[in-house]
Amino acid sequence: MRNPDWVRDEIILAMDLYLRAGRKQLPPGNEAVIHLSQLLNRLPLHPATLRDDNFRNPNGISMILGNFLGVDPQQDQPGLSRNNQLQAAVWKEFVDHPSLLHRTAEPIQAVISDESLEAVEGIDEEDVFPEGHILTRQHLLRERNRAVVVAKIEKVWRRDERLACESCGFDFLEFYGEIGRGFAECHHVVPLADAAFTRKTRLADLAIVCANCHRMLHRARPVLTVSALRSLIARPFLPQHGGTL
Repeated sequence: MRNPDWVRDEIILAMDLYLRAGRKQLPPGNEAVIHLSQLLNRLPLHPATLRDDNFRNPNGISMILGNFLGVDPQQDQPGLSRNNQLQAAVWKEFVDHPSLLHRTAEPIQAVISDESLEAVEGIDEEDVFPEGHILTRQHLLRERNRAVVVAKIEKVWRRDERLACESCGFDFLEFYGEIGRGFAECHHVVPLADAAFTRKTRLADLAIVCANCHRMLHRARPVLTVSALRSLIARPFLPQHGGTL
């Protein structure tokens, strides 16, 4: 049985170790390599039925560190043959931002034992945030906490007597009539890396958004803030792809 391919979270953790180790490949017996092997075996990413006996063992960790030699321009060595496009993509995203990389790696480890993350389904690969599957799942889990979402919607309704998207101003009741009364989506505004260290979602952590803006907030790389999307919407309209006004 072939072990599952490496995913973003695992590569982020490996790259963080590679940079902290002085941009070099560490041997399987290295204490940090052994620790990362144990950590990856605890990540709720790959079902046990798909894992072989050598799943993410120290040898595999050492090899993935060696792969970075092939994408690191500071190295004369070609790297190992198992280099892949995802590893190169993660390298490109984070190599100039090592502190951001480390701030992303830390919360992945912080939520590593959160069994509730297993319940989050229906995530397309293209919807995974740059921070990886674990923090994406946690973000969506917070947004789907029905009790908190209902409380947020009720609070805003009592205050404003309407539910307008905080980015574009769209109001479902105003546009659709009674069928849209009380309807809106909520976006968790706390950055993924920061939210991982808190267990409770406050109402202030949620923003009222329409479905379109919510999708755009999730689609942006890096993830946009609600105010940044508002500014993007407010920019003068420019025809694209040869279109006309």
